[in-house]
Amino acid sequence: MPTRNAIARDLLTPLPRGAFALGSVEALDAFLTTTPLPDMTIADGWQDYRQHCRQMVDALSPGWPSEETDYLYSGSGFIEASEGAAATVRGILDLYDSLLADEPDTPLLRRIANPTRSDGKLDDVIEQEFARRLGHSNPHFPLAENQRQVLSWLDVAKPGEVIAVNGPPGTGKTTMLLSAVAGLWVKAALKGGDPPVIVAASSNNQAVTNIIDAFGKDFAVGEGVFAGRWLPDIKSFGLFLPSHARRMEAAQRYQTEAFQAECESVAYFERAKAAWLGAAGTAFPAFEGSDVAGFVAKLRHRLAEETNKLRDLDTAFVQRKSSAAALKSELGEDPEAEHARRTKTVYARRMEADRLTAAHMALTRYLASESWLTGLFGFISSVKRKRAMRARLAVGEDLNLLRGATNVDDLEARVAHGLRDRKQALSIAEQHLSRAKSLREQALASELAWREAAELFGGSEDVGELERRVDVDTRFHLFLLATHYWEGRWLMAMGADLGSITTSHEKTGRKAVEPRWKRRMMLTPCAVATFASLPGKLACSRFQDGKFAKDSLYNFIDLLIVDEAGQVLPEVAGASFALAKRALVIGDTQQIEPISAVPGPVDIGNLKDNGLVDGEEVPDQVDVSGIRSTSGSAMRLAQQACKISPWPELDRGLYLFEHRRCHDEIIGFSNALCYKGMLRPMRGPAPAEAPLPALGYLHVEGRAFTSGGSRANPVEAKTIAAWLEESRALLEGRYGRPLEQVVGVVTPFGQQMRAIRDACAARGITVSGRDCMTIGTVHALQGAERPVVIFSPVYSKHADGGFIDASPSMLNVTVSRAKDSCLVFGDLDVLATARSGSPRALLSEFLAANGKALDFAMEPREDLARGEARFEMLQQAAEHDTFLLDALRGEGRRYMIVSPWVVAGTIKRTGLMDAMSAARQRGAEIEVFSDPLLNTGAAAGGFSQMEVVERMLSEIGVVLHSVPKLHSKIVTIDKDLLCAGSFNWLSADRKGQYARHETSFVYRGNHLEEEIKSIREGLVRRAR
Repeated sequence: MPTRNAIARDLLTPLPRGAFALGSVEALDAFLTTTPLPDMTIADGWQDYRQHCRQMVDALSPGWPSEETDYLYSGSGFIEASEGAAATVRGILDLYDSLLADEPDTPLLRRIANPTRSDGKLDDVIEQEFARRLGHSNPHFPLAENQRQVLSWLDVAKPGEVIAVNGPPGTGKTTMLLSAVAGLWVKAALKGGDPPVIVAASSNNQAVTNIIDAFGKDFAVGEGVFAGRWLPDIKSFGLFLPSHARRMEAAQRYQTEAFQAECESVAYFERAKAAWLGAAGTAFPAFEGSDVAGFVAKLRHRLAEETNKLRDLDTAFVQRKSSAAALKSELGEDPEAEHARRTKTVYARRMEADRLTAAHMALTRYLASESWLTGLFGFISSVKRKRAMRARLAVGEDLNLLRGATNVDDLEARVAHGLRDRKQALSIAEQHLSRAKSLREQALASELAWREAAELFGGSEDVGELERRVDVDTRFHLFLLATHYWEGRWLMAMGADLGSITTSHEKTGRKAVEPRWKRRMMLTPCAVATFASLPGKLACSRFQDGKFAKDSLYNFIDLLIVDEAGQVLPEVAGASFALAKRALVIGDTQQIEPISAVPGPVDIGNLKDNGLVDGEEVPDQVDVSGIRSTSGSAMRLAQQACKISPWPELDRGLYLFEHRRCHDEIIGFSNALCYKGMLRPMRGPAPAEAPLPALGYLHVEGRAFTSGGSRANPVEAKTIAAWLEESRALLEGRYGRPLEQVVGVVTPFGQQMRAIRDACAARGITVSGRDCMTIGTVHALQGAERPVVIFSPVYSKHADGGFIDASPSMLNVTVSRAKDSCLVFGDLDVLATARSGSPRALLSEFLAANGKALDFAMEPREDLARGEARFEMLQQAAEHDTFLLDALRGEGRRYMIVSPWVVAGTIKRTGLMDAMSAARQRGAEIEVFSDPLLNTGAAAGGFSQMEVVERMLSEIGVVLHSVPKLHSKIVTIDKDLLCAGSFNWLSADRKGQYARHETSFVYRGNHLEEEIKSIREGLVRRAR
């Protein structure tokens, strides 16, 4: 069928030749309207043609385009406003311009741009208060300890403060985010004022749709009379604010501004009010007949009652803790024993005081009984001694304090002083005993009060268990109550000004915009947008100097949540912090970094222009601040601005450590690679009956080709597709869903991504459309997960490189996306020889230690399969043995046998020993390459298997090279025969339970010389 432009050119054949170079209808139309024509019939024909086109359009879409569409008539056609790169950043640039012009006081932006360094420590008091966390998203899964920690610090964060949350993969960032929103909604409901304005933002559509999807499906409905929503048609707790270009598409899946506008109609209001009152009447049957305001008051009262129980729990907990601390501080680890000791001390002090009291009375009686003459002549030495002796006898000789007393006055003084001391000691001992008794009584009373308060929440005395129960019971119930409270408040707000609201959807003045935001936050507690769209959504207009000017709603958002902040460029997010009071920034700088369009020299130039650097060298404090476009991110900005940083060995900010996505063997790699062992795997190891290993690999002898600045490895791509085709039934049976939803494939290179897609499509695997298999670079699975993830590293011994090792984030994201199994399909020898300490080298170590080889044959190499024969396939051990024995008996002069495992008995039993000996006798050179790390088992004479084989082969002149971490299984003969596959030539079991299905491919031809040379040189370099 001829094209529209071709038809137009045919119509205008008489036109000058230069007109056809214009190439389009629009250009031709412009030419006709500006160029004098000798033949006016041409112009008439042109107008007939345009009228015909209009009739065709009207036949398909009458009246298109209308005023409601986004297309504008340009005179010769219709145009649609672009949402390209310039349009995407327009709103951000406008906000920066406004900030520079208005110079508003924006504490949050000021802290982000110029943080005050602090190293705040954790505070048990803040983190252990139950009433600090008032909402939870579901009744099934409680928050983890670190998630609760984050929400506690968020609760105490003041305006202008940032809470940075480092969230490694699988640690529950979304669950925490939902509960943060739920908690703020409950807290605002208790206060009875406006709802909180909460906005979640990120830099790309995938990240924000992940958030909005969670708001639609991850908030639980609950059970009973308070379950679900009381207003009809509301399916999500999120309001999606898409870009102008995506609004029609987004409206089909999400609750957008258009949905909110539909709710703000008389018809919906009347229907919603009736539904809500009906549900409220069911929930509060004793209040049947009440109006909306009455039920709203009842809901708030119920919220306060439930919250007060948490506050009572906090009070009881604090009293219990302080009483226990005071008891321990004063009475030690064994209060009962200390109480008994103090009781004994009081008894002893009382006995001493009683004895001295009796002595004092006895002395007094004695002195009273003395004759006056004795007292008169008491100064005489003999009388003095006699008086003292009689006095001591009166009070008792066993009193130590009387020893050495020589006269009655001294005795009397000593008794009086001792009595005072004993009475004072008794008083102190009695006070100590009373204190001990009081502390024990207080501790007992506080313990009883704690148990009584805890009984309302299940009765557990373990604080962690109590926290979990409060999450899934009380806090979730509070969230449901708050939901219906805000629904009622929305009805009240609508009813108070229904006529004005239903006609003011398009008004942009501050008096219309701010109430609209507040009202809509009563239905959906969180709005979600990209940073490109957000400035326009938080804008209003004002009439100034006879025209309308644009204003931004500075400091309007109560909480700005930045998700996947490690992927957000600092300049993209920066301006939006001016729109918010506080920020919760969630991300992981160990995952994919943002991609900056700013060249490095331009970045440094910008720093110079703004006085942040003097020369070309960037100071460390500027580099780590996160402000640079080429190396920074919103997450790094937040880390520096966050005042809480309890982990000096890690990046600044709070952390989520409990990982629940992957089996322990999988996340162990990421833990070692990026998180210094701080992650706590919670899922456990893979079960023994799992159909695939947690870490698996298939060695593929492929070749990496470079094309257009990218790389591809066709053998890897085809082998992956073949394995997927063969494994479809197994995986679909295991997971109960299509293969495309079970497996994701990740590769570093765009060319390989296309190669894998093509190979999969050829085998009937869906690679395009909504339900296709995710096959892409690492960005394709950022923020997502799959039961099985396949990694195609592409590199081969022919074209190794360090792109994968440039940052740990690539392998961290790749591996941590796999819930059940992470499989590597590639040249394992290349991984094994990667630079020591690099991400690939670490992956090789984990595969060697914890991985399991897959039993599958790789695809043949088309680049080696030339000539009429192309290639020969060997299957099973017998064919392999026959091939190698025949080859050794032939006329070959130089043999290379690569067999990671070697077994002396196998070499002899199969006849390979004799065949190699005969080949050596006719002058052939034979080299064997094997892995010393695999052949360490003890053999005869106390030697290792490797040593036994080496001695045995050396006797016939065969050289055995030790190559650590060897995976290749190859035989080459001279320069024109290469056989590669899965067969361990010198060790494989030929029969029995350990015999495997083996496949190799034999290639022949002079073109193999370079390939064989490359293989040998690589092995010799690695040999030791």
